[in-house]
Amino acid sequence: MTRIFRRSTHATGSTETATARRSRPVPARHRPTTAVARTALISAVVLALAGCAGASPGTGSTADPVASATPTTDPSSTPVAACPESDSQGPWGDVIAAAQVTDAAGSYCRTAIDPAAVPFDDAVVDLDSLTTYGFTIDDARAAQQVAVAYVAEQGLDSTRLDDYSVTDSAWFDTAKDAFSPAAQARFAPLVESDGLRDTGVIVTQSLPTPLARDGGPRAGSTDIQVDKIFATLDVDQVTPLLVVRVPFRAAYPATDATIVDTAIRDERGTATLTEDTLRTTAPSLFDGSDEEGLLLTGSFNVGFGTGEMTAIAYIGAAWTLATGDGALQIDTVQPEVDPSQR
Repeated sequence: MTRIFRRSTHATGSTETATARRSRPVPARHRPTTAVARTALISAVVLALAGCAGASPGTGSTADPVASATPTTDPSSTPVAACPESDSQGPWGDVIAAAQVTDAAGSYCRTAIDPAAVPFDDAVVDLDSLTTYGFTIDDARAAQQVAVAYVAEQGLDSTRLDDYSVTDSAWFDTAKDAFSPAAQARFAPLVESDGLRDTGVIVTQSLPTPLARDGGPRAGSTDIQVDKIFATLDVDQVTPLLVVRVPFRAAYPATDATIVDTAIRDERGTATLTEDTLRTTAPSLFDGSDEEGLLLTGSFNVGFGTGEMTAIAYIGAAWTLATGDGALQIDTVQPEVDPSQR
């Protein structure tokens, strides 16, 4: 695999591999190749809590409905019907249609977590750590519901995923109600100084802009899981946090020309790549097939404070963007330090 890294400015730590689970069938036009699926199973990056304030996350976008700290989808509710303008009626993995969005580039369907997609599994709960820091299994259950809703609706599908017309701080201001008051005060200045990408609240500034505007979701398939729920101390080494770890995998349709353009752009000044180089290292991007697409893999850590399972107290993210066939790794954002090493 050719690796073209655009690392987060705060990336200094390690990552670990998440166990990927089976995804639901994906419509043929969005289905990754076998090589893609294999790549996702091997390379899904698991996020770690940031080891210093510089890696703490924060985000918001004026065009986004605020991801309420209270889960936006009740498990007993009826799933939302497909967006009326969409040609694709799904399934789209672990998400369902939520609302049609029209911007300067066209129309697409915002998505939300499927209420049945991520059932609570007490086997992934580290009860010893929860007990140590004063949390319960009921806290874990409530926290998971909020965490997966946020990751699906804002972390992976905010309006700022591929539209940067709203500033980082303005986006965060509209989404801040998902966070506790202390978290708002903590993340707002970080977003102002470092931006949404490097504070890790949402995925942004990695994918092509714009993504698909065909009335359907921008991702052809989004798979979300929870592989660990544990308790630890926040970065102050005093405040207990209950953390829900949420690995994800999202596949995006993209033409070869779009992928080449995304790979050679140098917005963050961390890599220089030419089309001639790509013709040698990733010849499949010039075969005219447009079959590779893009694959985003990674993980969010969503943290909650004692007695505040409906308000996010901490969030961090790490991800990798690669071509669907695994031939070219375009972007990577890494956490600073694993929680167990703090």
